[in-house]
Amino acid sequence: MCIDLSGFHDETVMSLHIEGELHKDSLNIDGRKIKFIEPIKYKGEIYRAQGEKLIHILINYKYEEACGRCLESFINERDTVLSGRLVEEVDDITQDEEDDLIYYVGEKLDLTEDIMSMVILSLPMKPLCDEECKGLCPKCGTNLNKGKCNCIVENIDPRFAVLKDFFPKE
Repeated sequence: MCIDLSGFHDETVMSLHIEGELHKDSLNIDGRKIKFIEPIKYKGEIYRAQGEKLIHILINYKYEEACGRCLESFINERDTVLSGRLVEEVDDITQDEEDDLIYYVGEKLDLTEDIMSMVILSLPMKPLCDEECKGLCPKCGTNLNKGKCNCIVENIDPRFAVLKDFFPKE
């Protein structure tokens, strides 16, 4: 996806509208398998302000992933924003490590990497199908969202395990 910036040579052009879709099938991030249900949609503006080119893009995507507690697949939709200052990349100058700089070469701007970086950063750290997900039983593996099991789970801190013998059950 290349955007032509040659329209900004004309001083009367103050903004450039961009809109499109990025087709990506899936991502594999540290064992997390994220499958995109539909293309990643983006739309926004590149505009001129005080002699600089600024960009502001809204990104929307829908994906499928396994829950971190119950391991069931679920579909989620998220929005994120890519914004920053456009800077022309020159070979002999090292790139700054500022977060809000987006580099372009010549008159072409490729936002594929920047959009995918924002998608990855906007993913939740722990994928959950629901905030109230009960997960799996640690003994039998039953999905506790679908039903209860008959397992007796004693969550005793091993440091205090000897104290349970002080009070025998009658």
